[in-house]
Amino acid sequence: MKLAPGTPLEISLMLDESEAVDTVARLAMADGLAQVEWSAAVVDHQRRIDPLLYPPESGLHAARGRNFDGLHGFLSDSLPDAWGQLLMKRRLEKLGIRIDTLSALDRLAIVGQTGRGALVYHPATTPPEDVGTIDLDMLAEESRVLLLGDDPGQIDTLARLGGASGGARPKIHLGIASDGELGGEGDAGHEHWIVKFRGTVDPIDIGPVEEAYARMARAAGIDMAASRLLPTQTGPGYFATRRFDRPAPGRRLHMISLAGALEARADLPSIDYDMFLRATMAITRHADDVEEVFRRMVFNILAHNRDDHTRQHSFLQDAAGEWRLAPAYDLTFSNGPGGEHYLAVEGEGRAPTRAQVIMLGRRHGLSDRTIAATIEKVRASLSDWPRIATAAGATVSVAEIAERHAKVASVFE
Repeated sequence: MKLAPGTPLEISLMLDESEAVDTVARLAMADGLAQVEWSAAVVDHQRRIDPLLYPPESGLHAARGRNFDGLHGFLSDSLPDAWGQLLMKRRLEKLGIRIDTLSALDRLAIVGQTGRGALVYHPATTPPEDVGTIDLDMLAEESRVLLLGDDPGQIDTLARLGGASGGARPKIHLGIASDGELGGEGDAGHEHWIVKFRGTVDPIDIGPVEEAYARMARAAGIDMAASRLLPTQTGPGYFATRRFDRPAPGRRLHMISLAGALEARADLPSIDYDMFLRATMAITRHADDVEEVFRRMVFNILAHNRDDHTRQHSFLQDAAGEWRLAPAYDLTFSNGPGGEHYLAVEGEGRAPTRAQVIMLGRRHGLSDRTIAATIEKVRASLSDWPRIATAAGATVSVAEIAERHAKVASVFE
């Protein structure tokens, strides 16, 4: 699993899995900081693999700091965090390897071609994939066992299906065929989906709650990937969402999170919605994307989704090199750190007001009419929460979340 000392990594874009990859850079470490050297093709075509901080210019580009294990932010996005990192750690322990003995480059080599987006790494040391039959209930139980600190018997299967995952909740990546058959992501005729399991502190109906939030977000005009509930024998269904970085079987899109683009750590409230809006205009140069960020901000406030940190927002690059805001994801009821949003609104993280939202919208060029229409459309989508939640299968959480929505709305006025 460890690379030979001094071994550089080759970074490529894999946009079509049936074609040869395009090498975009070489990566090495020097004095604890990663050094990127763009390929001649990237420099000649001025392709922005990183949209803001590391321009496609000749020479070495050192990482700007050590906040991401000495990596550049856009490369750190390829590494798993939280759940995926736990899976990697436990699987390595089974192989007799301590994760803290591996460098950031060693861990990127383990990711190989299995990470989010389209960046892939060579040489890859990823263990071979042999998924076999997928039993969601069994994997959910194995995930629970792992979170409790015990040794799950299916750690290899969990790691193969979820090893590149981000976020705190247990999840797996799998393929779903048109007839509903479950398989591996690489199986012919299967689309790429993410399936989430219940965490140790989640309510029993967390799956239906997230599906209800996805339905409300779409009603509010927010761009969301397709989602569904997958059946279970042990309780409410598992929330599943289509991977937007895998637009079709065998195809990938280059992706960067807000955390990677700004090198703003997700575990700290280091930026606010003003910076998110500014970054969106700088990266995509599309007013529609700025308006979409504003819409998501209003939804997160009124829907009490306070887990809105910098890895919960992303951008996608098309084959021509153009960046656009990615669909929204991980929209669900959450309390956030200390009961506050990770991304503040005009300095307010606990209870942003309508006046603060209007002030921020105006600063970013939104008209009063657009601001008012956005707020009212989001409020209308949330007003139907009890019916939508019940229809999705939510039970124990419905009344509590309705109460929180009402409390937020009273302060928002």
